Amino acid sequence: MRITPVVRAAAAAAALFAAGMPAMADHHAETGAASEKAAIDKVREDFMAAMAAADFAALGALAHPDFVQVMPGGPEHLAMFAAAGEAPFPPGYNLDITPQELVIINEDWAYEFGTTIISWQPEGADAPVTIPNTYLMLLKKQDGQWKPYREVASALPPPSGWPQTASGD
Repeated sequence: MRITPVVRAAAAAAALFAAGMPAMADHHAETGAASEKAAIDKVREDFMAAMAAADFAALGALAHPDFVQVMPGGPEHLAMFAAAGEAPFPPGYNLDITPQELVIINEDWAYEFGTTIISWQPEGADAPVTIPNTYLMLLKKQDGQWKPYREVASALPPPSGWPQTASGD
């Protein structure tokens, strides 16, 4: 069989294409992961904005319909819940979320681990109270959108200790 220049060029192109496939697949995976992480970052930003505005319709739309959350129950948290009374949040409530780890497990599941700082203004106090927490959140895709599915928060610091912003230092 005689190998013509066209066949030789086609074979070379096929070899280059095949050799480049893993790199292309890695690039696609990195681009896909970056896109997924950006989508989760947007959910977190929207969540913090909805909390700051006490926009419960927005919070409901952001969360998975089967969302379950476990809050810490330390003395600072109980005082904050008591200060809220019948309201959903105490006066001056603010939530600041600092993710430390975000892992996309597969196309439908991800988790985020990090810290939060809750702050609120007690009646008659000169300064707000700040409460650091550690959290682990599972996110699940619903209709193509990442949504918080489960969250467990703790008043204990993460293994690496409180970040500078959480400790107030």
